[in-house]
Amino acid sequence: MKDLPLDEIVHLYKNEKMGSGRIAKKYGCCKATVIKRLREAKVGLRSAGVSKLKVGDGEFRRLYANERMSTRKIAEKLGCGRSTVHRKIAKLGIARDISTSHVRYARKPFSWDECEKAYLIGFAIGDLRVRKVGKKSRTIKIDCGSTKEEQIALIRNLFSKYGHVWVGKTRGDGKKQIEAFLDESFEFLLDARKKAGWALRGNRFMPFLAGLVDADGSIFISNNKPVFSIGNYDVELLELLHKGILERGIEPTRLYMNKKKYEIAGGYMQRQHYWHLRVTKKAQLLKLFNIMGPYIRHKKRKKDMRKAVMNIRNR
Repeated sequence: MKDLPLDEIVHLYKNEKMGSGRIAKKYGCCKATVIKRLREAKVGLRSAGVSKLKVGDGEFRRLYANERMSTRKIAEKLGCGRSTVHRKIAKLGIARDISTSHVRYARKPFSWDECEKAYLIGFAIGDLRVRKVGKKSRTIKIDCGSTKEEQIALIRNLFSKYGHVWVGKTRGDGKKQIEAFLDESFEFLLDARKKAGWALRGNRFMPFLAGLVDADGSIFISNNKPVFSIGNYDVELLELLHKGILERGIEPTRLYMNKKKYEIAGGYMQRQHYWHLRVTKKAQLLKLFNIMGPYIRHKKRKKDMRKAVMNIRNR
């Protein structure tokens, strides 16, 4: 383009700090033509966008690597194009790989405390769906729907220190959805039932039991007598719990079938036998609460346990 006004593009580029791409758009030509004319005028060309960023490398790293802002958000914040942001990322060598590029919130790895791990395995068996988001993803997603605010609050407290937790609005069925997005150190929850054998041994037994109770157990008063009860379709798991409780000197405990396979319960047909494990004797309940109580985290379970203890002591 021979009639491209050289003086004007030099002025726009040098004095107005307009980029070659914007100048090309203004005059209806290609960027390469503008650059060629600038070189003919012996104008020193700026580095491709990156040098214009009014932010230091440290601050840029913080936005991209620590706060995990998207390139679009960074471009908006710094007033530049996304291509400039991408070039800066390449220059610093801090590009996120495809498996982590979608991560928007900071995450912390699991503590690897054995008691906490055992508790979470028990809780996951009782009340959580755990899955990996995509084959190449490094995100472990944990979710649950519940009508109980105490349950929602407990799940938030369990996982918010490790990653982002989202709670939805109340649905038509009265439930709220809660989802936690965690890093790969929580892979041990992907098939929690297979980890039960590890969690049932030694000093991990009571944290595991507490997690299962917080998720799916109950402590209540029936006919003015306190009852500890936990129900599950997995009779093998309940048999292991029964054995573990007995080994800790808590007896008698009762394991029985509560609902039979194909029985109609609550308007639904039972696809499997449903089993219950119970402790009802006063002295045995006090012993159980004494050694399991420190690991219980559910607000209502704690309250119900205190009521049961008061009932026992007042009789």
